[in-house]
Amino acid sequence: MLNFTVEQPGAVGALALEGELTISRAGELRAALINALDKVSHLQLNFGKVTDIDLSCLQLICSAHKTAAGMKKRLTVTGNSETFKKAMEEAG
Repeated sequence: MLNFTVEQPGAVGALALEGELTISRAGELRAALINALDKVSHLQLNFGKVTDIDLSCLQLICSAHKTAAGMKKRLTVTGNSETFKKAMEEAG
Protein backbone atom coordinates (compact mmCIF):
# COMPACT_ATOMS: atom_id res chain seq x y z
CA MET A 1 0.00 0.00 0.00
CA LEU A 2 1.23 3.49 -0.84
CA ASN A 3 -0.19 6.37 1.15
CA PHE A 4 0.56 9.93 0.04
CA THR A 5 -0.17 12.89 2.30
CA VAL A 6 0.64 16.54 1.79
CA GLU A 7 1.74 18.18 5.01
CA GLN A 8 1.99 21.65 3.51
CA PRO A 9 0.49 22.01 0.02
CA GLY A 10 3.20 22.99 -2.44
CA ALA A 11 5.91 22.46 0.15
CA VAL A 12 6.27 19.13 1.98
CA GLY A 13 4.61 15.81 1.25
CA ALA A 14 5.10 12.32 2.63
CA LEU A 15 4.75 9.01 0.82
CA ALA A 16 4.44 6.13 3.28
CA LEU A 17 5.52 2.86 1.72
CA GLU A 18 4.40 -0.50 3.12
CA GLY A 19 4.83 -4.18 2.45
CA GLU A 20 6.77 -5.64 -0.46
CA LEU A 21 8.19 -3.20 -2.99
CA THR A 22 8.99 -5.66 -5.74
CA ILE A 23 8.64 -5.67 -9.51
CA SER A 24 4.96 -6.58 -9.21
CA ARG A 25 4.34 -3.19 -7.58
CA ALA A 26 6.82 -1.14 -9.61
CA GLY A 27 4.11 0.43 -11.77
CA GLU A 28 2.14 1.49 -8.70
CA LEU A 29 5.28 2.94 -7.10
CA ARG A 30 6.21 4.82 -10.27
CA ALA A 31 2.75 6.40 -10.54
CA ALA A 32 2.79 7.37 -6.86
CA LEU A 33 6.23 8.98 -7.16
CA ILE A 34 5.23 10.98 -10.26
CA ASN A 35 2.00 12.14 -8.63
CA ALA A 36 3.71 13.10 -5.39
CA LEU A 37 6.61 14.98 -7.01
CA ASP A 38 4.13 16.94 -9.09
CA LYS A 39 2.41 18.29 -5.97
CA VAL A 40 5.24 19.20 -3.58
CA SER A 41 8.67 20.76 -3.52
CA HIS A 42 9.98 18.32 -0.89
CA LEU A 43 8.92 14.67 -0.89
CA GLN A 44 9.70 12.43 2.07
CA LEU A 45 9.66 8.68 1.41
CA ASN A 46 8.95 6.69 4.55
CA PHE A 47 10.28 3.11 4.38
CA GLY A 48 9.38 2.27 8.00
CA LYS A 49 6.86 -0.45 7.08
CA VAL A 50 8.58 -1.92 4.02
CA THR A 51 9.16 -5.67 4.37
CA ASP A 52 11.00 -6.32 1.09
CA ILE A 53 12.42 -4.22 -1.72
CA ASP A 54 14.01 -5.36 -4.96
CA LEU A 55 16.30 -3.76 -7.49
CA SER A 56 13.47 -2.60 -9.78
CA CYS A 57 12.00 -0.43 -7.04
CA LEU A 58 15.41 0.83 -5.91
CA GLN A 59 16.00 1.94 -9.50
CA LEU A 60 12.67 3.80 -9.50
CA ILE A 61 13.63 5.60 -6.30
CA CYS A 62 17.02 6.57 -7.74
CA SER A 63 15.30 7.81 -10.87
CA ALA A 64 12.80 9.80 -8.79
CA HIS A 65 15.68 11.38 -6.87
CA LYS A 66 17.37 12.42 -10.11
CA THR A 67 14.06 13.74 -11.48
CA ALA A 68 13.41 15.70 -8.29
CA ALA A 69 16.86 17.29 -8.48
CA GLY A 70 16.21 18.28 -12.10
CA MET A 71 12.96 19.90 -11.00
CA LYS A 72 14.78 21.77 -8.19
CA LYS A 73 12.87 19.68 -5.63
CA ARG A 74 14.01 17.52 -2.72
CA LEU A 75 13.46 13.83 -2.17
CA THR A 76 14.50 12.40 1.20
CA VAL A 77 14.17 9.07 2.97
CA THR A 78 12.65 8.70 6.43
CA GLY A 79 11.70 5.77 8.62
CA ASN A 80 14.43 3.62 10.10
CA SER A 81 14.15 0.61 7.82
CA GLU A 82 16.70 -2.18 8.04
CA THR A 83 15.07 -3.70 4.95
CA PHE A 84 15.80 -0.57 2.91
CA LYS A 85 19.36 -0.29 4.24
CA LYS A 86 20.09 -3.95 3.48
CA ALA A 87 18.67 -3.64 -0.06
CA MET A 88 20.82 -0.55 -0.71
CA GLU A 89 23.94 -2.30 0.54
CA GLU A 90 23.28 -5.40 -1.54
CA ALA A 91 22.62 -3.29 -4.64
CA GLY A 92 25.95 -1.52 -4.18
